[in-house]
Amino acid sequence: MKHMLNYGDGPKAIYEILKRQIIAGELEPGNELKIMPLAKEMDISIVPLREAIRMLAAEKLVELRPRRSPIIARLDVRDLVEMNQIRGALEPIILADAIPRHTDETLKECEKVLKRTTKVKDPWEMVELNKDFHLAILGPTRLKRSLEIVSDQYDGIARLTQFRVITHEEQLGKLHDEHAGIFEAAKRGDVDAAVSEMTHHIDQATTRAANELNSEDQSDDTSGEHAS
Repeated sequence: MKHMLNYGDGPKAIYEILKRQIIAGELEPGNELKIMPLAKEMDISIVPLREAIRMLAAEKLVELRPRRSPIIARLDVRDLVEMNQIRGALEPIILADAIPRHTDETLKECEKVLKRTTKVKDPWEMVELNKDFHLAILGPTRLKRSLEIVSDQYDGIARLTQFRVITHEEQLGKLHDEHAGIFEAAKRGDVDAAVSEMTHHIDQATTRAANELNSEDQSDDTSGEHAS
């Protein structure tokens, strides 16, 4: 897990490295982050490392514990469902407001992101493009506070879960097809169709992610039974 950081790199750089390791599964849920050994391994001081860990805790990727080492947060299906309930409630409303305000330029930006998803094989990049597409298609809305709330749901544990779902290769095509349906309806100015496509897309995302987490839980339980 050795990473070369330039002198003067602050907590943000350390945070980005640790976040990617967590999302990629290199740091597994339940594992402790022992501050002193980790600082030595990364060749950094403790102060920016602690700050980076606090930043990860704010995204619920790390769980802070009094007088004990922090741990990588465990994924909770209830958290995931709640996050997608927020998306499911707000994104269709935001999209309905955004569609009449799209211009040729904003639609071209959405299409640009969509085309990039057809060429991407890296799950990490696909997770980033997923967020980019949603924020682009919702971007022209006047409902900026709601948009900010939605944007927050694409970070932290949600991003980790998306990475694990997208890692399954067949999901890459499904994600693109669902985005394409939303885009085509938005491009036609068909609010009802776009909202219907978005609602279906979020429902499907919730189901896929919940299945992924439940299958991991069952795998963990089975491993525990075998170990005992």
